[in-house]
Amino acid sequence: MLRNRNMGSSNNNNKKEMNNSISSLTATTTTSSLSISSHPGSSDNNDEQYTYNNSNINAKQLRPTLSFYQQARSPKAILSSIYNDFSLHLLRDLSICYSVFYFGVHFAKYYLRINGYQNFRPIPHQVTKAGDVLLDLSLTNELIDKPDQTFNSPRLRFISLQLPLMIAVLLGAVFPLATNIPKNNSFANMTAGICTVLFAWGISELWTNIFKYYVGRLRPNFYEMCAFDKETLQCTADEHRIMSSRQSFPSGHSSRSFCGLLCVVLILLGRIGLGRNIASVRASVRGKMLLLVSFTPLLLAFWCATSRLVDNWHHPGDIIAGTILGSVCALISYHMFFPHIISEHAGIPLSVIRSAEEGHDKSYDYMPVEKSQRQESV
Repeated sequence: MLRNRNMGSSNNNNKKEMNNSISSLTATTTTSSLSISSHPGSSDNNDEQYTYNNSNINAKQLRPTLSFYQQARSPKAILSSIYNDFSLHLLRDLSICYSVFYFGVHFAKYYLRINGYQNFRPIPHQVTKAGDVLLDLSLTNELIDKPDQTFNSPRLRFISLQLPLMIAVLLGAVFPLATNIPKNNSFANMTAGICTVLFAWGISELWTNIFKYYVGRLRPNFYEMCAFDKETLQCTADEHRIMSSRQSFPSGHSSRSFCGLLCVVLILLGRIGLGRNIASVRASVRGKMLLLVSFTPLLLAFWCATSRLVDNWHHPGDIIAGTILGSVCALISYHMFFPHIISEHAGIPLSVIRSAEEGHDKSYDYMPVEKSQRQESV
């Protein structure tokens, strides 16, 4: 009997220890879940588990809980930011970027053209013994005037410059990334977005025009555009058309469209934050849709570039060169004003990060905060 009682008491003690262990494990798990769920954008729904920072967390807990309407800043808050957060160094950045933009756009018009830097290649033709004039068939395509082109000048200007600027201003003013970093305001975000587009456009236009004048490649519609006369074997069109017929390489439509719209893609990808939200993007339908939408501007750029083949204004090599040139300029410009898209700081202007670091304020993090906290900062 005594032995049975001892065995029974030992079993009870073992059960109590097991229950205590389970309770402590449950409390630890609950505490971990609460600490994660307390982060903005958390959710209590169950979903596929991912390993992050050596702990299993719910993938849905990384999704933002606020809708786009709830994240948007009011017009009053935007005007307040422009009025209160105006600074000379942001005005300096805008002035420099606009100067680069203006110089790149007008440099060819006021310097290269006036000083005669256009490369005049010999007009390809051959006269037979019978007196017939043979022309290069690759340059005899039909001329489609600018108003009838798929992307005429106003359309090109809209999709490559005006639209990217509007998107940059809209995202920066209405949907700035909400963080507890000092000076991360609407005005700073708008300035960074505008500077990205203007600086990229300026350097892209500069190098595009320099290569156009230096190479002097004849367009596919050269003979009709320059009004080539088989009797005199000379072009009879006005000077502007003759100059334009010799500026096929690289494609300006390709460089401009990919320059402006790739800036939009990079800004959108930076705001998604692939470096800090990869689990959320992979796990949620919303994250995948945002990632897909972020790349859609490239389809418009590709359409604009390929339309130059349809309109007989460029050779395939011209379009490829223009695409590469515009894309490189967009990448350079974006990384002058924002961290790279897979950085944990992606989407936050470098001017904001530098000002916080120079102020020796290391208490901030780079994670989004709730709207209520954002409004308090305003």
